[in-house]
Amino acid sequence: MSDSIKYTRRDFMKFGSAAGAAAGALGLSSSRLVAMEQELGGKDYSATTGAEREAVPYTCLACNIEDGGVAYVENGRIVKLEGNMDHPNTRGKLCAKGNSGFLHVYDPDRIMTPLLRTGKRGEGKWKRISYDEATTLLAKKLREVIDRANAEQKPEILNEMVFKWGRDRTGGAVGRFMHALGSNAMLNHTNICESSKKVGLEPSWGPDIESCDWANTKYILNFGSNVLETAYFMNPNAQRLVDGVVGNKAKLVSFDVRMSNTSGFADEAYFPYPGTDGVVALAICHVIMNEGLYDADFIRDWTNVTAEQLIDHLKPYTPEYAAEESGVPAKDIRRIAREFATTKPATTFSYRGPCKHIWGSYQEAAIHMINVITGNVEKKGGYCLPRGMGWPQPEPVPPKGKAPSVIAAPPLYPLASHHVSTHAPYMIKKGEAKVSVWMTYYDNPVYTYPSSHVWKDMLSDEKQIPFYVSFSPYMSESTELADLIIPDVTYLERHDPESMPSGLYPCLSIRQPVIKPLGGTQEFRQTLIDVIHKVDADGSLGIKKYFAFNTVEDWMKAHFDNIPGLKEDGGWSHMKKKGVWPIYGKVDKETAKIVDKNGNEVEPDYGLYTKELSASDMFGAEIESDGTIRKDGHAIGIHVNGKNMVGFGTPSRRIELYKESFRKYGFNPLPVYKRLPSRDKKADELVLTTYKVNVHTQSRTASVKYLAELYHKNPAWINRKTAAARGITDGDLIRVTSAVGYIVTRAHVTEGIHPDVVAISTACGHSAYGRLAQLKQREQAPGYAQGGDADIANNVWWNDKGVHPNPIIRLAVDPIGGSQGWFDTVVTVSKAEPGDKYGDTNVSLEVSMKDYEETLRYAYTGDIHRAKHQEVDVDWSNLPEPALHTGGH
Repeated sequence: MSDSIKYTRRDFMKFGSAAGAAAGALGLSSSRLVAMEQELGGKDYSATTGAEREAVPYTCLACNIEDGGVAYVENGRIVKLEGNMDHPNTRGKLCAKGNSGFLHVYDPDRIMTPLLRTGKRGEGKWKRISYDEATTLLAKKLREVIDRANAEQKPEILNEMVFKWGRDRTGGAVGRFMHALGSNAMLNHTNICESSKKVGLEPSWGPDIESCDWANTKYILNFGSNVLETAYFMNPNAQRLVDGVVGNKAKLVSFDVRMSNTSGFADEAYFPYPGTDGVVALAICHVIMNEGLYDADFIRDWTNVTAEQLIDHLKPYTPEYAAEESGVPAKDIRRIAREFATTKPATTFSYRGPCKHIWGSYQEAAIHMINVITGNVEKKGGYCLPRGMGWPQPEPVPPKGKAPSVIAAPPLYPLASHHVSTHAPYMIKKGEAKVSVWMTYYDNPVYTYPSSHVWKDMLSDEKQIPFYVSFSPYMSESTELADLIIPDVTYLERHDPESMPSGLYPCLSIRQPVIKPLGGTQEFRQTLIDVIHKVDADGSLGIKKYFAFNTVEDWMKAHFDNIPGLKEDGGWSHMKKKGVWPIYGKVDKETAKIVDKNGNEVEPDYGLYTKELSASDMFGAEIESDGTIRKDGHAIGIHVNGKNMVGFGTPSRRIELYKESFRKYGFNPLPVYKRLPSRDKKADELVLTTYKVNVHTQSRTASVKYLAELYHKNPAWINRKTAAARGITDGDLIRVTSAVGYIVTRAHVTEGIHPDVVAISTACGHSAYGRLAQLKQREQAPGYAQGGDADIANNVWWNDKGVHPNPIIRLAVDPIGGSQGWFDTVVTVSKAEPGDKYGDTNVSLEVSMKDYEETLRYAYTGDIHRAKHQEVDVDWSNLPEPALHTGGH
């Protein structure tokens, strides 16, 4: 062989020219061949004319991470989406869901007109009406409630107007609307998502989430989070995790019950018993504290506990005890603890795995503590505070409603600051809450909630829900039960302000229409304006003034045009052109880092809590003996090493590992491990867990054909030995049975799962959401739908739509954080019985109602709570009475 050949980029460009000439000889002009690879992004060209396509920046909403994107439009149609190179946290990249997002716009089953029910609920009989007719009808129903509340002088009646969202990225529009109406009855979906993670963090350091500096770290402990795959982490966080592991040679240790993509990427992967992440974390803390590997200065200066108190508290949590509970070997726990404490910088990350259990807040708090005791907080490569930016709300801002909402803030869950929406149908069915008008947005609880049949039963009952309005552009399992549908547009046809802390560079971004809304459909914001103007047509109620916008764009300008810094850069005009602010620099082609004009890396700010207070901040302030800086009766900072620093977002301005709010209601103020009921299951029983996949977002992507082709069936993962003991082989039809009922699905036999666990993805198994999701693609499109797309009608080759596990998942709620215990359902798994068919589902409403009563026993007033927390230093006879607090946020 001769010497190796080396080609340069210039050589490849020459080859491209030669190829162009050859193509020209075949009748294709070489001027139409554009070497896209010469640029990182920002331009795109027509494949037929060679003309540059119109590029419009936007913010994605395929999931909740809000990546910055650019849409390319040709002849009024979106032909391609790619990442926005100016967005500092996503760096010009989109995931599969984001790249496929334009198919939401062109979904052939998308609802293109408001619909009024004409038959029975769920019967599928509709009358097409105009947006004017639809908003007039909704305004009439809302005004009836307002007039009744005013006539009876009972502001609590206003809370009979309920608004539930699954994803509210409207920049405050929903809250503005409901508060203008005088209602606090707003429900999100956070308690089925991450609320106990939030409540495990908020009382400790202020924010409800963290932002790990993975790219610059040297050691990562991952607890129950599939960073490389799940909807919420797939892009910006996955990029930085790979940067750290590959580029910075960081060690990744992962704890998960299943061989997720992240565990498969890790240096070491462990499979703990479900819900035992917390005891592993506490054992790691035990080793670090008892072996003197902790950061004594950080604990002394920046926490509300002493090292001695922590050592004493952690005595029971030996690696041997943690090994007995979790199955993770004690020797490995010791080694990992020592490695983590002596490797700088280091960070942990956790998500649904630890927090989606009864007492999930304790587990999150325990994992958080690992970072605190090692001093890895707000350091380069460490465990950092989230970086978000706010925007002003247009004045005047409506006040909150006068009466608290029992449905938004159940009194038995005083610490659950992100609602307990799973309880809503049970409360309504039992007469504990009343509804007159139920409104839903980006929400599909009949599919996405545990014991989802309870939601279907409630929404089907006109006595419990007299009037039900959905703003969905898709006929979901929940929307098909509505009385009135006022369809929103897709995220590529609407306006919203955004600031998602998905990285270490704080920024604002926008969602703007990249094309005009199709077929005369109307933005949700415009619908809100129209409804309020009709509820208070003459302004006599004092509501109309809160929606004094001529256009939706005027509303957006009110958010952006007066923000210092952005105003000087052009305000709304800058946002429309660039999609994001500020612009930190460019993405380096070789390193993918953000660099300035000289090629130097633009580093994020670290040590946010060490920002010094100004002279005006300190005027009139006093420094107490422990260093706390107080002003007007409130702590405003901490005096450390001769500096007056702002500290953390807690009442004491320190990290409050000891949470007085927990102790007040009889919970342990320091992180503890509580044995879950599922830990005491019978030998032949398994724990059912669910998981998300990288190409689907809850129920919202089932009708996106590119994604459905990639993932459309969800067999139950079961360990090989576990399957063999039951006579099950790969692909067998099986029954998965809980106390609520059973489903019939197929088995995926694998070594990559804990032997006491069966796992089923929640991405499949629709009974609605359009023809593709149901594999009825050859049926004619409904009269209200967009129609078209011969590809769906003729090229769907798969015949398996999956089986949804949620109906058999039992209601179980963390009494502290309010999270649904997704991973606490005990099941049996057996071969299917004679007559069983794939997809069969049989569930009991009566059993689910009993689960609600059982869940309340864990609340702070319940007998199970008291039995499990007798060691807490609290007067059990004098616990605070359940008290309402105003819901909605």
